[in-house]
Amino acid sequence: MKLGYFTHTDVSPSETFIFDLIKSLNNEKDIDLTVYGGKKKHSIEGIKNLNVVSTGFAQKGLRISYKLYKLGQIIGGKGYVLKNWYQQRMADQALNLSIPPDKKPDVAYIDYGTSAVLTYRFLKHKNIPFIVHVHGYDITSALNDPVYKLELKKVFASASFMVAASNYIKRLLIMEGCPKEKISVIRYGIGTHQIKPLPWKERLKTPPSILFLGRLTQKKHPIALLHAFSIVKGRIPDARLTIIGGGELEMEVKETIKKLNLQNHVHLHGVLSREKSFPILNRHWIYAQHSVTAKSGDQEGFAISLAEAALHEIPVVSTFHNGIPENVIDGETGLLVKEFDFEAMAEKIIYLIENPEIAEQMGKAGRKHILNLCEPELRISKIKELLYKSCQ
Repeated sequence: MKLGYFTHTDVSPSETFIFDLIKSLNNEKDIDLTVYGGKKKHSIEGIKNLNVVSTGFAQKGLRISYKLYKLGQIIGGKGYVLKNWYQQRMADQALNLSIPPDKKPDVAYIDYGTSAVLTYRFLKHKNIPFIVHVHGYDITSALNDPVYKLELKKVFASASFMVAASNYIKRLLIMEGCPKEKISVIRYGIGTHQIKPLPWKERLKTPPSILFLGRLTQKKHPIALLHAFSIVKGRIPDARLTIIGGGELEMEVKETIKKLNLQNHVHLHGVLSREKSFPILNRHWIYAQHSVTAKSGDQEGFAISLAEAALHEIPVVSTFHNGIPENVIDGETGLLVKEFDFEAMAEKIIYLIENPEIAEQMGKAGRKHILNLCEPELRISKIKELLYKSCQ
C-alpha cells in the first residue's frame, strides 16, 4: 500500500504523537510511506530511510493570504473568505506540482483538520481516499475562523474516517457535524523501552519535587503552576519545581519566578529531547500541569506528557480539561482540579508530598493504566485497519 502522510509541521522528536506514528508506519513492511510536508523545505530528523517530499502546501502564499484577510475585512468583512480561498488555491498548486499522477498514493493520512482543509480538494480530485487525525486546536480555537468551520464540514463529508485521541475530542467532532460512524478513538501510542521507573525508595531520598514538561503556552498555563508552587513552598520550604520546555510565555515565566521570589526553588531547563528529559523526570515525586482553555479557545488534546510521567510511576496533578480525565483517573492515578484553581492544585500537591505512600500507589496505578491505554502496537494496528478499509 502506498501511503501519503500529509502534515504541516516539521515533525521533531518533541512532537511525539506524530513522530512516533510516522516512524512506526515507516517500519511496516506492507506500507510504502511518503511524507508530504507542508513547508517549502520540510525536514524530519531521526527516522532512517524516510521519503519526504517538501510540497509547501501549508506555507505557499501564507503571507499574501494574511494581507488578503486585512483587505477583505476593510472592504466588507470578507477577510476569512479571501484568506481561505487563497490558501486553498496555493495548496492545490503546490500539491499538483509536487505529486505527479504516477506517484500519487493509494490512501492519505492527514494530521490536523487545518491541513485537511488545505488538502482535501486535491485528494478528492485525484480520487485518493483519506483519513484525518484531529488533535486539539484544530477542533477548538481554529473554529474561530467561520470559513474554516464550514470547510471542515466538507472534510467530514469527504473523509473515509476521522481519528480522535480521546472521547472528548470525539464529542467535539460530533457536535461540529461529523457523522459518528466515521469517528475512531485511537489513543496515542507511547513506547516504554526508554522508561524504567526509579524505585520509590530511591526517589524519596531526595527533597520533595514537582516537574512540568511541555511548551510554555496559554493552554498549559505555567503561570498558574508557579502560583500553585509558591503556595506549596510556603508550606514545604524544601520543595522544588523543575520546568522543561520553551515557548511564547518563557519571558513571563521568568518574570513570575522573580516576582514570587522562587529563583532558588525553580529550575528552568529549556527545551530537551526525550532522551535528556526522561532521566530528569524520573527523579521527581510529582508531575504537575495546569492545562486550561486558552483565551483563543485553544485546548489540549490528549496531553501526552502526563501519560509519559505516569509510565515513570509518578502521580499526576492536573485539571479537568479536554481528554485529561481519560488520561488521569482522578483519585486513582492522580488528582485533578478545576481550571485556573491554582490554590486547589497546591493543596493536591501538598497532600501527595505529605503522603508519599499514596503518591507511590497512584504512580504505580498510573503506569498500569497507561500501559493498557496507550499501547503502540495497538495504535498502529487500528490505524492500518482504517487505511486498508479506506482503500476498498
